[in-house]
Amino acid sequence: MDRNIKIAYVLTVLKNSWFWLGIWVFYYLLFTNYAGIGIVETGLIVGMTLGEIPTGAIGDLLGKKKTLMIAFVLMATGLLGVGLTNNFLFLAAWVFIAGIGNSFYSGTFEALVYDSLKEIKKEKNYARVIANVGSLQLIAPAVAGFLGAYLYYLSPRLPFLLHGLFYLIGFLFCLFLLEPQIDSEKFSWQSFFIQMKYGFKELTKTVDIRNQTLLLVSIGGIVVIADEMLNAFLGVEFGFNEQLAGIFWSSIYIISSLSSQMTPRFLKYFAENKSLIIVGGLLAISFMVSPYLGLLLGGISLLARSSLQAIFINLASVFINKNTESKFRATTLSTFNMLKNIPYVLFAFFIGSLADKYSARWIAFWLGIILFGLLFFQIRRREKL
Repeated sequence: MDRNIKIAYVLTVLKNSWFWLGIWVFYYLLFTNYAGIGIVETGLIVGMTLGEIPTGAIGDLLGKKKTLMIAFVLMATGLLGVGLTNNFLFLAAWVFIAGIGNSFYSGTFEALVYDSLKEIKKEKNYARVIANVGSLQLIAPAVAGFLGAYLYYLSPRLPFLLHGLFYLIGFLFCLFLLEPQIDSEKFSWQSFFIQMKYGFKELTKTVDIRNQTLLLVSIGGIVVIADEMLNAFLGVEFGFNEQLAGIFWSSIYIISSLSSQMTPRFLKYFAENKSLIIVGGLLAISFMVSPYLGLLLGGISLLARSSLQAIFINLASVFINKNTESKFRATTLSTFNMLKNIPYVLFAFFIGSLADKYSARWIAFWLGIILFGLLFFQIRRREKL
């Protein structure tokens, strides 16, 4: 099973080689405006969200290896389609397909890593391994995004086509994965629907876990909105052009990859919920200062937020995996991902429209206020228990 961990690192790099990092907004604007980007991103996140629980259940029942193979084929198809599209309608359709592929990957990948470690009795190393994965998830787009900024000038399509090719290479690496046998079950339609139900049950099976899930979803919902759309809009409003944006986001991802390594340290010095509240509070502040910042300080705020997001994602993975049975792991992780995607599904178009009409800076400000309110509610709720 050590082979799986090594392949997992390779798959992480291939999946996250975002050559389009920093320039995707400019590419999408060739076909539409901010409101249209909101529609495209809604299609992406709807595809990801609708597929989360079913694909998580498939990952648990059909097998992590086969599910990841499906994921890389769909993501390759979507990215190659985006790179070859000639109109807005097909752009939205290909992005939707890529979103479905991402839902097959989401949850299944983390479950594969955790179960591979558990099978060789090394699950205590998961926090370190997932921190390494988190760092690679940031280093890969940083390097790829830097190259993509120059590829964009050769042809705006090249960054997307090259990423699609990397997905195809990822499919080939999936062939060499070993399926973990811990708590494995054979696929049947009856077990499929039962499995989906257990995803929710695992996230709410005790009062403490239920409260922790509420806290994770509260922060995670805002993080998804920022990561999928708002941060890129803010980069444009702060004054970054196509070339600067590619270099800037590459630098941010490299620094955030170092921040990802702070996850075990957070868990060493702070209790689980306190870690989440600290990270959530700092994220809220980074949103609220947005209207008052220019190019330099605005870039610093995006750097701070991206670093905090990396730590939050790792913390969420550690908490959920620790409290979930192996046979429900991919389903539960996918259920959580679905829940935190829901706010973005509901509001992506409106966020794009408001950014067109008003400013992404003030959207960020009010998101910070909302996040502070959600954190305050969770703190007061815990005090009453």
